[in-house]
Amino acid sequence: MTRTLGVLLAGGQGTRLGLGVPKAMARVGGVTLLERGARTLEAVCDQVVVTAPEAVRPSLAASPPRPGARPRAFACDPPGAAGPLAGIVAGLASRPHVRALVLGVDFPFVSPALLEALLGRLADRLAVVPAPNGFPQPLVAAYAARAVALLAACLEGGERSAARAVGTLPGVVRLDDDALAGLPGGLASFFNLNTPADLAEAEARMAAERTAR
Repeated sequence: MTRTLGVLLAGGQGTRLGLGVPKAMARVGGVTLLERGARTLEAVCDQVVVTAPEAVRPSLAASPPRPGARPRAFACDPPGAAGPLAGIVAGLASRPHVRALVLGVDFPFVSPALLEALLGRLADRLAVVPAPNGFPQPLVAAYAARAVALLAACLEGGERSAARAVGTLPGVVRLDDDALAGLPGGLASFFNLNTPADLAEAEARMAAERTAR
């Protein structure tokens, strides 16, 4: 059984970015979002699985991991379901595990240290979910193995919102802005990349970080 499973959500078509490729294949700082997210999870997790709809998977599978990296495992969204909740369920259900971390590829500033901090707050809870600016963010969160059956039931019942489904879990730890400010990277970790303007902002921020080193 996997001790800590990493689930990388890579199902976005990237339409708003206008690059003609799935979002996971967009490059930021010279690295695809797919590779960046995989590296982040691999630093913390024993096994990483990439989830995406069947139509997107060939593009992702054609991008090999960096030399020396572990082979990538893939899981397809359940038939008839799409979106982040489907990806979360597909990833969590893909193999037995004790606990898991979920990360969307469009959060390029999430660090392994932040994910470690989320795991450190999980204990016997079903999930630890950051809520930057008051909005729960289930795509950068830690989950106990027991959460998957409840989330799968929500998906099978017609729910498509990951935030609403996670909100049904009993005893979820929600981290507000004050709590997040004390974690590695703070609130800036939750920058979500969706548009060409976001891409330019992320590039500028990474360039500034490189200069500051």
